[in-house]
Amino acid sequence: MPQRLPAKNYSAHERDSLADAVLHVVRNLLRLSNSRVLGAAARQVDLVAQRFRKKYLPLPVRALISLCQPIDPLRRYRNLPPIELVIPFVEKDLAALPIVLAAAKRNIRNPLATVTLITPRDAEGKGPRFASPDSSRALDLILERHPDVRVLFDQDILGAALLTELNARFGAGDRNAGWVMQQLIKLSAAHQSQEIGALILDADTVMLSPKTWIRGDKRQLLQIANEYHADFMRHVLMYFGVPKKHKLSFITHHQLMQPEVVQRMFPQGSESLLDWWKSSTDPIGRDLGDYEAYGCFLAHHYPQRVAYGSFGNLFSPHLAKFMRDLTETGLSPEHLIPDYCTVSFHSWAQVPRAKASE
Repeated sequence: MPQRLPAKNYSAHERDSLADAVLHVVRNLLRLSNSRVLGAAARQVDLVAQRFRKKYLPLPVRALISLCQPIDPLRRYRNLPPIELVIPFVEKDLAALPIVLAAAKRNIRNPLATVTLITPRDAEGKGPRFASPDSSRALDLILERHPDVRVLFDQDILGAALLTELNARFGAGDRNAGWVMQQLIKLSAAHQSQEIGALILDADTVMLSPKTWIRGDKRQLLQIANEYHADFMRHVLMYFGVPKKHKLSFITHHQLMQPEVVQRMFPQGSESLLDWWKSSTDPIGRDLGDYEAYGCFLAHHYPQRVAYGSFGNLFSPHLAKFMRDLTETGLSPEHLIPDYCTVSFHSWAQVPRAKASE
């Protein structure tokens, strides 16, 4: 067995030993409580605050409300229905993808009926759009280790109407297409899923804690984040007519989406998604939020299906350091980062390799 080492710092902030010790105790107490009562009381703080202030709560208060939610409110249930796991990715995600996939399989309590990776197809239509042969070998190795995983391409998921509009608006390879593309792929994949739920997972997010995502009666986990994106929420209200009860975010880098709900959101499939995209007030759709839209729609139209939970995510710019420590210590991601439910390694935020090796 590997030796348990002192917790390492993978956050974007310098370590404060006293503050870290206090946060460690608080997080573990809240994780052990898994209290839905505490979570409801914390959400009530937001509702009371709305009577006295029009603006959303400050970040520390939103973070505390999120932290007070149970991490696995549905964990007492057995005989859970199978779900689909969907991970959209591009070439730059391949370094972390094996860890992301293995950790997800380990920490999802629902049986996995299907595991789907989605990536762009190359111009020749023969395989993934990778610049390096090493990337193709890396994907082949992942598929060898996980024979239950299938690979689909963006073009398989998006309908003709969306593909035509993407090509017309952005052309081939325009980097501005990336934000819109990922929104459309996630919602399209959930819309087409044959399971009771599709867990959409960002390819830079590692799951660190067991989660129960949905019961047979369609009650599902809906996580609350401490972010706040007013543009997303305004667009949800404008397009879906859904008011925001809690001024809290559902942008959580992974989310269970029920196909039945997504199909009600977008009844004509790709045509409806195209209409949603065209309704954006931003040229490249930066006011579109897939997770926010689904969470708001679900909470408004299907409140009986919602079990609120904590996001508990660590934002980390230290993927290279994390990967190195996994190899050197032999510890699992859960042991390296014990106080969080997930850790996200956004590519745009990573420290330079030279600094990561220090």
